[in-house]
Amino acid sequence: MAPILLWLILVLCLLISVVKYLMGVIMRISFPSAKARKDYAYEPTVSVLMPCYNEGKTVYETIESISHSDYPNHKFEVIAQDDCSVDDSYEWMRKAQRDFTNIRVRTGRNEVNSGKARSVCNALQHSTAEVIISIDSDCIFHPGAIRELTACFAEPRIGSVGGRVGVRNPNDSIITAIQTVIYYSAFQLYKIPENWTRSVCCISGCLFAIRRELLLEIEPVIRSRHWFGIPVNQGEDRFLTHQTLLRGYGTYINNDALCWTTVPNTLPVLFKQQLRWRRSIVRDFFFTLRTLPQHIWKLHPNTVLTLVLTPVGALVGLLVVVTMLTADPLAWAGPAPLITALGIGAVLTWVIKKYSAQEAVAHPLAFGAYVAWSLVSSLFLTPLALCTMDSADWGTRSKKQQAKEQQEVPIGNVS
Repeated sequence: MAPILLWLILVLCLLISVVKYLMGVIMRISFPSAKARKDYAYEPTVSVLMPCYNEGKTVYETIESISHSDYPNHKFEVIAQDDCSVDDSYEWMRKAQRDFTNIRVRTGRNEVNSGKARSVCNALQHSTAEVIISIDSDCIFHPGAIRELTACFAEPRIGSVGGRVGVRNPNDSIITAIQTVIYYSAFQLYKIPENWTRSVCCISGCLFAIRRELLLEIEPVIRSRHWFGIPVNQGEDRFLTHQTLLRGYGTYINNDALCWTTVPNTLPVLFKQQLRWRRSIVRDFFFTLRTLPQHIWKLHPNTVLTLVLTPVGALVGLLVVVTMLTADPLAWAGPAPLITALGIGAVLTWVIKKYSAQEAVAHPLAFGAYVAWSLVSSLFLTPLALCTMDSADWGTRSKKQQAKEQQEVPIGNVS
């Protein structure tokens, strides 16, 4: 049996997670004050920074969705920065620059492949806007997204604002249904208590708004990040959120600012995405431990608990699983865990299907499948992340996918 101390830590971490979900439900119903004070009359200039690597035609669709925003056209622009894509992404950017004349679209290319974080910094050099919105190149905007994000900056202490990320392909497979459940519950429940204290610990890089002066202050730290001397170009969303909090600003998720992203629909691509995310979590965890006194004195207790106990729970959970399987492989045998997981999944997927028409999940057992996926993947993701922290992998697109897309959309047909 796993040592009792490991079990106690794991139970504590899981309990805090459950409590956060319950608090999210209660606060959504009973505490409207958890929401930020919005001022829709506030209309600062905005630059939407869109770094890109091997996204093909998707970059065109993203810029097209931004061009339909209900924000004043003369007050926002799109700055698309290509990171030496090997497909036709840059040509699609240039086509968008020609086609969408109602907004200003500027395109550029990095001299060398630099990663998303540094691509954002390179695009920032071409902006003079008051608010910067960093996005993923496959992100489809709701027309009101920009207005919803900027309205939250009416609260002077808010430094960064995120939107709610939905799933464009919820029913491609059970894998996408799983992710739809997780995305929905994370934004609609789990982050609500963090919103209350203006201490969201990770704003998604799909839709991340930040005050310009704050990003300029953080930019040198982004460019100089390293892991034992090896430059880091990943995890800029979690890192930016963390740096915002350490500088005394609040962070917030506005669930009325909507965007949709295409999630992985195969296990290999999902595994690659989750591994990249796990590296970001582990790296951020070590940074938190290294500067823990600074966190304790500067940040809200809610923030410190999330930053420390969430990754600790993942690491301890790994140790518990390994210990149990080593000592007693049949310790988890029995129907109770499966029935519990599937029961929770049935309830959650029904709620999403009833209250979220954009992302109705057809499969009733999606969350239960996610629990099974989490148990299996955790055995590999955390140790693999620890062993590959120096990876410079940009995203989840394979060489085969790139070659296939080049064949399907010849460059000559873009213009």
